[in-house]
Amino acid sequence: MIGKLFLLPAPLIPYDPVAWNRENLALHLPAMATGLFADLNSFVVESERSALRLLSRFKDADSMGRLKLRILNEHSRETELPFLMEDLKLGVDCGFLSEAGMPCIADPGAAFVAYARQQGVRIIPVSGPSSVLLGLSASGLDAQRFSFLGYMPQNSGERKSYIIRMATAALKDGITRLFIETPYRNKALLEDLVALLPEELWLCVASNLCGTDEKIISAPVSEWKKSGFSSPGKVPALFIIGKKAGLRPVDSR
Repeated sequence: MIGKLFLLPAPLIPYDPVAWNRENLALHLPAMATGLFADLNSFVVESERSALRLLSRFKDADSMGRLKLRILNEHSRETELPFLMEDLKLGVDCGFLSEAGMPCIADPGAAFVAYARQQGVRIIPVSGPSSVLLGLSASGLDAQRFSFLGYMPQNSGERKSYIIRMATAALKDGITRLFIETPYRNKALLEDLVALLPEELWLCVASNLCGTDEKIISAPVSEWKKSGFSSPGKVPALFIIGKKAGLRPVDSR
């Protein structure tokens, strides 16, 4: 009998000993997830430190002593996947935790899920906060069709060329584009976007989603140029470009 793998959401808000108290976390995460935090003893995690901070809010000292964590991060290799499967093959249910939000979105967890599926493991995603969906839903941009592009190119010249190509495609096909950046490059990326995007496109920047200082700014690029909206700073942020959402126009015939 093979164990089940639960994909568990983690808080979007950065770690803070006050904000990460059990009661506050329970407001941001579903009861099924917090119950599994308490019940499961085997986890595959992106960060041991973050996982211990989170799980300690829902487990007693005895449970923490029985906790078994296996690491899967950007440095992991394909050869490590069988090791991550050991408890599952013994029939033990396991949880998977990424650094923030829903697992397997822009993190290496997707490779583990693909491997586990090949081994006959039942994958159970547990609903929770996703910065991609939260930002998109609050942007006012067309969400009938959208594409998540991950991270922008790090090289300045490559990033600028990518933005121009992306904007040209968005004007042509109407598909909303979403992407993220390493927090310390937020300012440079925003400056490039405002300078290079066509004024008729909309740009949304959603930062610190679910945090007390959450900020979502969504406006035409022309307004970004005039208003001089400030950079989100060195915090987690989601960038979205596309056309403003609208309803079917009235038939004038």
